[in-house]
Parts: sequence; C-alpha cells; structure tokens
Amino acid sequence: MTNQSREEVAVFVDLENLRYSMLNLHGVEPDLNGLIEKIRTYGRPSVMRAYADFSEHPDSVRRQLQIVGIEAINVPVKRISRPSEFNLVERIKNAADMWFALDAISEASDADAAGVSKTFVLVTGDADYIKLVTQLRNRYGQKVVVCGVPGSTSNDLVSAANAIDPIDVPSVNAAEDSEVRQAIVHMAKRGPSPMQFWTMRTLDSWSQDERNGVPGTPTQRRNMLRVLSEEGVFVHSAREYIHRSGELRQTLAAELDEDRAIELGYLSECE
Repeated sequence: MTNQSREEVAVFVDLENLRYSMLNLHGVEPDLNGLIEKIRTYGRPSVMRAYADFSEHPDSVRRQLQIVGIEAINVPVKRISRPSEFNLVERIKNAADMWFALDAISEASDADAAGVSKTFVLVTGDADYIKLVTQLRNRYGQKVVVCGVPGSTSNDLVSAANAIDPIDVPSVNAAEDSEVRQAIVHMAKRGPSPMQFWTMRTLDSWSQDERNGVPGTPTQRRNMLRVLSEEGVFVHSAREYIHRSGELRQTLAAELDEDRAIELGYLSECE
C-alpha cells in the first residue's frame, strides 16, 4: 500500500451511468465523499472529471462534484423535435461517453510519453468502455480499476480491467408515502420553478435536492410524484419556453391544482 499510495490516479466518471444506476437499482444518490475516499486508496488524484449533460441533473449534483474536487464536464445532448401532439423535444444522442474516452486516452498518452505509470479509475459499468480499458492497459501500459454500481457493471468490462472495486451503496431511510406526497406539493406551492412553470422533470429534480426538504428515498420521491400526477394534483398542458440555447421549444407543463391538493389533504385552505 505504501508504493501504491505514491502513484498518481486519473479519475473519469460516467455520471449518468453512476447516478441513474444508483437511483434505479438502489434508490439512493451516489455518495461522492465515499467515492473520493475510495479513490485515495489508490494514490494521489492528478485529474478527476465527471461527464454529463448537467441540465438533466439537479443543481445539487454539480455542487457536490465541486465540493469533492471533481471537475464537471458539461456535454449537452443533441435533440430533435419528434412529431407528436405537442411536438415534444426528444433526446437522441449523448456524446459524454466519447469525451470521457478521448480525455482518458489523452491522459494515458501524456503519461506514457513521460514514462509515468498511473492508475486509471473509471467510474462506470458500461460495456461500451471495454475498448477504452484494453487501450489504456495494452497500448499505454496503465493500470485500470473499474468502479461500477453493484448490479449494473458489465462482466466483460470487469474482465478487461486490472481490478474491480464496486461503488459503495449508501443507506437512506424511507418515509411515509403520504408525508412524501405532501412535501412535494408544498415544495411546488412555495416555488418558484426555475422555468416559471413546473414540468415533471423539474419537479423530480427539485424533490431530489436535499435543500428542499422532501423526505424519503430518491425512488420513493419519484414514485410519489407519479402518484400525484395520477391523482390529478399535477395537471399536464402544453407550454412553450425559450431554451438556454435561444431556441423556442415546447414541453408538457405540470401545473399544481390547488383545489385537488386541498381535497386530498395535501394543502389546507388557508395556505
């Protein structure tokens, strides 16, 4: 461990794979502080980067990356309008994996040219990175450790790497479903939405942000938001908005029906 601790570590995080695998399989957000502690057991981090379209994640995710010292690399997804009743915007391609791989190869090439051996910690479980892993090991002579979420890591990716070190799954206590629904309604009532109107995506993002005080696990919050929609507490309608790119786009708004919320006991008449 003494020799290992003197080595430099290059860390590349597939944030979408990490976050959604953790949420979908285990119902919790990733523990980034725990991830950093794991990384430090391999040596001194010389570069730490996370790749994603950060407009698709709560602001708290980017803040947490900044706090632990991981650079957030924003890679916007490409979109088109698909024909439908409301001409909804559809996500079609995410180039984050390409930037992830290119930066890792560049880092390995520089290390190889300088005669430096590094440990590359790849935080992902995606089999698409198998070729990257074999290039880092065979062409550039670097050690590769795969840190994937338990239950979502490709066996072939594990076989290609030098080692596997699974992501630790933090525990979060569930709350009463009714308490979670009431907290989401009060959050929407307080507002304001960052887009001047709510969508299911922004409601989900805000409910997952710990600063908004919605109890329960991430999966529970998401499930209760769906229940509120089914109960008619959030009513959907087409809305136009100006995207940060300057484009005029359309989406489905999720407007809070306060009368329905009062009827179901999520709000009181005096609120």
